[in-house]
Amino acid sequence: MTRVLRSQPAVKHPWYDVQGLLPHRGRLALALCTLLAPGAQAAEEAALDPERQRTDARLLDKVSVLGSQIAGGGAQAALPVLAVDREQIDATGATNGNELFRSLPQFGDVAVTEKGTTNAGRNSNVARGDVGSINLRNLGAKYTLLLINGRRTVQHPISNSGDDTTYNANAIPTFGLERVNLLLDGAASIYGSDAVAGVVDLVTPSNLQNGGGIKLNYGKVADGHREDVSLDGYFGSDFADGRGNISVLYGVSRRTAQRNSDAWFTATDGRRPLGDGTSVPDPDGTAGFSTRTPWGHFDTYANGRRTGSWHVDPATGTLISGTVPTRYHYDSAAEPGITSSPSIRKGNVFASGRVDLTDSMQLFGELGYYRATSESWVSSESGFGGDGFLLHIRPDAYWVPQSLRGADAIRLLNYQFADSGIRRVKVDNDQSRALLGLRGWTEGGWNWETALLYSRARSTDTQQGGLTDAFIAAVNRTDAGAYNPFSGGDPASIRVGDATPYDTSAFIGEATREGTTELALWDFKVNRPDLLSWYAGDIGLAAGVEYRYESRTDDRDENIDGSRPYTDWYTGTVAASNFFTHSPRPDVHGSRNVKSALIELAVPLVSPAHEVPLVQSLDVQIAGRWEDYSDAGKVAKPKLAAAWKVNDSVLLRGSVSGGFRAPGLELVNSPPTYGFGFNSDAIRCHALISRGAQPDYTACLNAYSSGSPVKPSVSAVTSYGDDVKPETTRQSSWGAVLEPQFLPERLGAVSLSVDAWRVEVENPINTLGEELLYDAYLRVVEGSSNSNVVRAAVTAEDAALFEGSGLAPAGVVTHIYNRYQNRRPLTASGVDYNLNWRVRDTGWGNFAVLLSVSQLKEYTQQKPAEIQQVAAAIANGQLNIIAPDLGAANEIGINGAKPEWRGSATFLWNLQDWTVRLRDDYIGSVKAGAYSDRTPYVVKATQRWALSVKKDFNEGRLKGTSVEVGARNLFDEEPPLNASGNYLSALHETYGRYLHVGISKNW
Repeated sequence: MTRVLRSQPAVKHPWYDVQGLLPHRGRLALALCTLLAPGAQAAEEAALDPERQRTDARLLDKVSVLGSQIAGGGAQAALPVLAVDREQIDATGATNGNELFRSLPQFGDVAVTEKGTTNAGRNSNVARGDVGSINLRNLGAKYTLLLINGRRTVQHPISNSGDDTTYNANAIPTFGLERVNLLLDGAASIYGSDAVAGVVDLVTPSNLQNGGGIKLNYGKVADGHREDVSLDGYFGSDFADGRGNISVLYGVSRRTAQRNSDAWFTATDGRRPLGDGTSVPDPDGTAGFSTRTPWGHFDTYANGRRTGSWHVDPATGTLISGTVPTRYHYDSAAEPGITSSPSIRKGNVFASGRVDLTDSMQLFGELGYYRATSESWVSSESGFGGDGFLLHIRPDAYWVPQSLRGADAIRLLNYQFADSGIRRVKVDNDQSRALLGLRGWTEGGWNWETALLYSRARSTDTQQGGLTDAFIAAVNRTDAGAYNPFSGGDPASIRVGDATPYDTSAFIGEATREGTTELALWDFKVNRPDLLSWYAGDIGLAAGVEYRYESRTDDRDENIDGSRPYTDWYTGTVAASNFFTHSPRPDVHGSRNVKSALIELAVPLVSPAHEVPLVQSLDVQIAGRWEDYSDAGKVAKPKLAAAWKVNDSVLLRGSVSGGFRAPGLELVNSPPTYGFGFNSDAIRCHALISRGAQPDYTACLNAYSSGSPVKPSVSAVTSYGDDVKPETTRQSSWGAVLEPQFLPERLGAVSLSVDAWRVEVENPINTLGEELLYDAYLRVVEGSSNSNVVRAAVTAEDAALFEGSGLAPAGVVTHIYNRYQNRRPLTASGVDYNLNWRVRDTGWGNFAVLLSVSQLKEYTQQKPAEIQQVAAAIANGQLNIIAPDLGAANEIGINGAKPEWRGSATFLWNLQDWTVRLRDDYIGSVKAGAYSDRTPYVVKATQRWALSVKKDFNEGRLKGTSVEVGARNLFDEEPPLNASGNYLSALHETYGRYLHVGISKNW
């Protein structure tokens, strides 16, 4: 018997299949190399049709089924796989992966965003620039695995914390995707670590026909500075009489920045909530502002003790005694030019090729490169004090007022360097991917494939900021060239700007963080859908081995990693970080090797020929994967799934499996990390309330500013224990699919699915997080203390504060030790609903309605015993502390995250050359903050509509041309705000109505 290799023929891919509303393979643009697999490996979701299976020829282009490694067979239907095709992607109006995944209900919040939300983007400890996280099921980005046409891709080089890793959604070229396949089930037994919440597989166009295409897009926010311009294109060519093909995709794009001034809720830090749950701008109020101010907070010291506090009076310009009134606090958000999202420039180039070496062997490969450069502007520099940030001015410095020259030292606290101007943050991201492989079949009937893959990502983050040692040198000069912090701000604009600026160039420098991740992989896979035949049909088998190398390097600036520490001249305190307001962070270097093996069986138990009542067919999938980590040990996890086809219209399915996730490389390889910041010392407020000095906990916290004994600057030490084990999970899903075959053809095709799921992370890795609250509990209830909270010796001031409270006095907190450990189980569950209805070839054209809804029913992490004790003591009145939701079991909708309901509805209409897409994205309400009476503050649900209209020209000079216009956030809805008047960046976008137009040409 002769078997002939048949490569998939190169076909013309129009922008849309006009008659069938099928996903098109046009609108091709550059696909990010790290997110693409070779053209010859493009995944085709359907199994081979029966006629083709009966022929002697084999299709060697890869057939990939997301939940299985075996092509064909009824067991594939056992797993919930959702395909978001080209038409649905276009209907979202998304311009990048961040916007695309926000609009898909199966995804949760986007905790890692291009905005770099920590400290309003002023701190390089977070991922910034062209980045967005991927978070299936709202379990967290680290539990979602990203595949490109069935193979892994490299992780983003910068994480937000030791174990908060992610793939970069913003590196996904939405214009280059054929579809996004979602495996909504645990898949560690098939794909390995990270696939706990599920798998996202990006399917890309391939095998492009001779010819090409180009598309120009322009979009702009109606009331804002943001605008987007992109130029994308492709060309393809066959060679060697069609036995080979090379395809090239390319694209460039530019986005301008969105500014704070573009929306009222970002234009000022002063926002006042109203009784009806709305907020209004209140730049002259007292709420929402930081304690920083150019009017200064100067503490004088003699013999090591504080002798007074001073600030500059805006009315007179003179130094007066007392702490700074809140009406003088700086409005950082109002500084002109600050951006709420960065400007971004991207470039992509990608080439894929394949050649049929023989009738039974094919060579395939790819090369590609992506780069994005972003620029954002953050507020002027500031300094807040604390053990990690001591700024002491000598009494003989040139600008020290005469009234302060008798002190030993003047300490500068909470100072806003308004005269430094806004500061630039520049981030360069690049990713590359190279793949070379072979595939073929044997005379014995086995399909096989092997490939070598190397992928690398790098992120370079450079920000402007203050250098402590240079500032101390500048401020302590004894001539007029010294920097003057005693000049105040702008009397005509007390909260913003500086009317008497001094030169800050002597101490404003740059700090750079460079992260690099690598992925090298070799795999070999075999599969055969007809290994054995028995009474119910063919038994299929897939097996494979994989070896991968992963590395992560985080190279911090010398002013941050401890290489250039700063020693305070007055106290002798050594600060590891020499960069203003930046906690010290060590360099991290780590790598691991992973060896794995997979085996999978697809077994039919009942076939239609058996004519069993209510069981047209019954198929099961049995799979298992073994992995050996060089740094985390060995693990093996099984999976069992079943597909029960009741009849032609009804399918029942379910699966149970085990999963695992190895700790992130940064977490495993990082030495103890030191950070500093202000913390509320709960025991002090409890003491003040107990003795009647404060009415309640909220009033107590409001009565003290940062840097006080109640809100001390604390150095937090975070470490990773050697006894931490990889996380293990248990998952299950159960569902039904209804595709009524009995409906008349004129009513169209209907598909309805409902799938319930449950994931239990048995030993999640995290820190306790509430060490100070636990210390307060031990001191009040147990008469002891928390060894992870380190305090200074008790002073007379401390003793006076605790007098009459019935408690032993406690010193000021200096250090808190946080330790990553395996904690108590985390359980999440929910239900997915999907409805597709399509009617084709009617007198009014083709119609489709696509409805997708996800309900997150439970997200419960069993609290550590220490936290449960604290919550109980608060509840029974033993502790005079307010800690909302501390003892909450189910966290759905709490703390501004994890809405219970998310959904999308898409309407598609096509008539001849016209296509209309209308889409509504829904995000449910959440609780974020509280009203003055402590009732929860509800952030309302949102709906954002997108609409586009497209015209194709199929005749004359314009043949092959398409024009499309549309709008995202059609009704210009603002995001809802929380109790503090802030929008929830992990759930919502800042910009209003976004208008776009595109023109394309194929030839």
